[in-house]
Amino acid sequence: MIVYNKQKAINKIDDVTLVLTSLGGDRDSFCEIVTRYQNLLCSLAFASIGDIKQSEDLAQEVFIEAWLKLDTLREPEKLKSWLCGILRYKISHYLRKE
Repeated sequence: MIVYNKQKAINKIDDVTLVLTSLGGDRDSFCEIVTRYQNLLCSLAFASIGDIKQSEDLAQEVFIEAWLKLDTLREPEKLKSWLCGILRYKISHYLRKE
């Protein structure tokens, strides 16, 4: 008997496919996007603002915005840079408020 492990299969899928399946309503695909990029976004935010809690909050805000605006991503192969761009904006906004 062959057991299909959906999560293991998702881990091997490229960003373009994850974006397209997320747009189709597959929440597991979006969860994989979060898993892939949460450490990167938290690290970049921490390097800019020096507060671990706030860095995690900013990264979470990025993923919320990405989920809401994923249909505006014109080039799914540039997912990583798109997420980093959203983060740069949020960091800039945070620093201006401080």
